[in-house]
Amino acid sequence: MQKKVSFVLVLFMLLGIVLSACAPAAPASPAVEPEAPVVEEAPVVEEVEIVEAPDFLKLFTDLVATIPPEQGFGSVKADVLNAELADKAPFLLDVREAGELEAEGYIDGAVHIPIRELTKNLDKLPGLDEPVVVYCASGHRGGYALAALRLLGYSNVRNLGGGLGAWKKAEFPVTMGVPAAPAAGDPVIIENQALFEAIDSYLSNLPDGFYAIKADKLNADLAESAPALIDVRSADDYAKSGYITGAINIPFPEFFATLDKLPAQDQPIVIYCASGHRGAIAAMGLHLLGYSNVTNLGGGTGAWTAAK
Repeated sequence: MQKKVSFVLVLFMLLGIVLSACAPAAPASPAVEPEAPVVEEAPVVEEVEIVEAPDFLKLFTDLVATIPPEQGFGSVKADVLNAELADKAPFLLDVREAGELEAEGYIDGAVHIPIRELTKNLDKLPGLDEPVVVYCASGHRGGYALAALRLLGYSNVRNLGGGLGAWKKAEFPVTMGVPAAPAAGDPVIIENQALFEAIDSYLSNLPDGFYAIKADKLNADLAESAPALIDVRSADDYAKSGYITGAINIPFPEFFATLDKLPAQDQPIVIYCASGHRGAIAAMGLHLLGYSNVTNLGGGTGAWTAAK
């Protein structure tokens, strides 16, 4: 009996071994591949063009050098202009407001572009080296226009000294109304965009009064809280023709080389010359250099004397 049992146990053991040998092998675990390293691309750096701000101190110093005393500081007298108009007329540019032309008339043949719109209408002007005479009411805005155009490369620009007031005082004719709109020409190529934008912003944003002060207003200011008075006429005119009490003399050719004589940039300054032409150029230069409280005596000492 025991032998039979042992035989059966052995038989079952052998059968188990055979079945184990025939069983399929367990699948091997898949090999884990190492992750590829992450390669970060270098950021693309765009080249930024660095635009230098205009050097207005140098620009106005150079401008003043191009309009010396023997050339009337870039101005032209009414009688000289009248003779030129009868011979070989320059391009005449009236920079007053439309209402002023309607009320006071204009010089025949003039093209009308208000001062605040001048830089947006350069295509209405002749070539850079063609003769241009600009005028306003007294010479103040004409000074701005001359400076702006000269800085932008117009090399033959003059301002009518005393403006339309001097023209009418000389009894030269005017035409009433407003002239026809000027015709557009070829687009103007701007070589110095930063300079153009600065001048365009300045002229486009001129306030009411155009930074001019009238003689009676200045006289009242001098009686209360006097501004710094700067006389930009020649030393000879300052000494022989008299000056407004309290004024210091900085002749126009030396003006931008002697700014150390001026007060701080936020202090009130009034500039004056004989008619307003030189004073306007000096005032515009100071504004663009950061002086925030500068005005020009409209009509200069001529208006001051006439107001007495």
